Amino acid sequence: MGKKYKIIYHRKGCIGAGACEAIAPELWLYEIETSLATLKDPATTKTADKEELIIDEKDFPKHLEAAQVCPVNIIEIYDLETGEKIYPK
Repeated sequence: MGKKYKIIYHRKGCIGAGACEAIAPELWLYEIETSLATLKDPATTKTADKEELIIDEKDFPKHLEAAQVCPVNIIEIYDLETGEKIYPK
């Protein structure tokens, strides 16, 4: 079994740039109705303020790219096993 990571997306801080969807449209969606992004995976836990998702190692590179292009750095990635914050440092 490969590594697992936790994505925490602070939806409340989203400015609607759409960079996450531009870089990873298979994982992220820009919602026109709300002018905010959202994680596409149905396993995502969603509240008004944030979204959380456990991902497999295979999805890590694309989620990391999405986090890195976010102009307001509101996508966090943690190593699920150690709890270490991978991004942003």
